[in-house]
Amino acid sequence: MHIDLGNGYCLRRFLYGDAIALANHGNNPKISQYLRDTFPNPYTIEHARAWVQHVKEHETKTRFAIDYNGEAIGEIGFVVQLDVHRFGAEIGFWVSEDHWGKGIMTKALSYVTNYAFDEMGLVRIYADVQARNPGSRKVLEKCGFELEGVMKKHVYKDDQFIDQLVFALVR
Repeated sequence: MHIDLGNGYCLRRFLYGDAIALANHGNNPKISQYLRDTFPNPYTIEHARAWVQHVKEHETKTRFAIDYNGEAIGEIGFVVQLDVHRFGAEIGFWVSEDHWGKGIMTKALSYVTNYAFDEMGLVRIYADVQARNPGSRKVLEKCGFELEGVMKKHVYKDDQFIDQLVFALVR
């Protein structure tokens, strides 16, 4: 699988060899500050290897490496929910700071949401975003996601409580 996003960028399946590049690009407090604690800082090669192994064993249909000229520089993926929520998924993403502001995440999110709707039969995709993360908010809004609500002090990160914004796109 190789989805061309233009200008040297593509979405593809993860490779075992991606761990070194993912660790290099992901080991940045400007990235980890907006992600869950399961994405630590520092983000080491061991963390990246464990993640790639997990994805290859359990989430190969729903997780994609963001590639720039043959190097994994981030990722995007979704988790299909269970039981009565089985037609919905939570989506998440990150990309190397070196590639911020280039429109790549908007293209990636647009492709992956369409894939989730068309290929996986989903009806609703949502994202939880920290209120202090304007970049992700802009990406979601550009792709048609709407703000559904604000969960006050719902996230505890970096020794502070942070509001969480819930965005969703419904087919």
